[in-house]
Amino acid sequence: MCKSLLDPKLDFVFKNLFGQEKEVSSLISFLNALFKGRPHIKSLELKNTEIMKILENNKTSRLDVRARTDNDIELDIEIQFKNTGEIRGRSLHYAANMFPLLLKENESYERSRIIAIWILGENVTNRKDAISEAYMTFQPSKSDGYEILSENERIFFIELPKFNPKDADKKDLLNGWLEFIQEPSLLDPIWLKNKEISKAMDRLKYLSADDDIRAIADLRQRDWNDRISERNAVREEERAKADAEKRESAVKLFKMGLSVEQVAEALSLSIEEINEIKKKIQ
Repeated sequence: MCKSLLDPKLDFVFKNLFGQEKEVSSLISFLNALFKGRPHIKSLELKNTEIMKILENNKTSRLDVRARTDNDIELDIEIQFKNTGEIRGRSLHYAANMFPLLLKENESYERSRIIAIWILGENVTNRKDAISEAYMTFQPSKSDGYEILSENERIFFIELPKFNPKDADKKDLLNGWLEFIQEPSLLDPIWLKNKEISKAMDRLKYLSADDDIRAIADLRQRDWNDRISERNAVREEERAKADAEKRESAVKLFKMGLSVEQVAEALSLSIEEINEIKKKIQ
């Protein structure tokens, strides 16, 4: 019986597809398709994915795939199955924690270059494009316009739900890789003519046929589901507590003789929300 393909968006599967020494050529192909020559990578070295704590109270970061290119650029490639609500902050935290590990004594800060890539199974921004590249920039003013502070730290966000294979240019190899990562079972056969994508598909089929690997992937998926459920439960509890506190505050403000408009302004709520609270406390 033919088993269904494992989901490349699951971090354990992604690491087995792109984070192993024998799969480096596939990773290079994907990165070059993404970077479009800025930079062009000829080779890279996979590195330990554990980032040591910089300070005692800092969180330890475990990267999905970490590598150093022949251009002396440090890469952090992350696959995130779910939107946990903290992706932007985590992306900055991971990149910032990499910098102290790169600099040698008396070495210029300009020598340290990092590119972080976040491949996301759910949307985390309001941007329309599937791929967004972020830099640290100066805030525009009346006298000065948009200006990049430094290109030494770049972050790519790849939001797969915004990627539509039907509209994708079949001449752009990046679209083939995105199709593969998004839903390999629906991959257009044209992409299998590419050596590296074909190799990655064969690797995925091999992983999917291994019962032990499927069991680990299933456990990883369950772990993610449990964590998301716990996080949602905590948020719901916090939301309910905040609503209760606002109702209590509204009651006190109404007793002080404030109008609906004044209470809304004081609690930073809409008139409609305050009217709903007022109905419940009457």
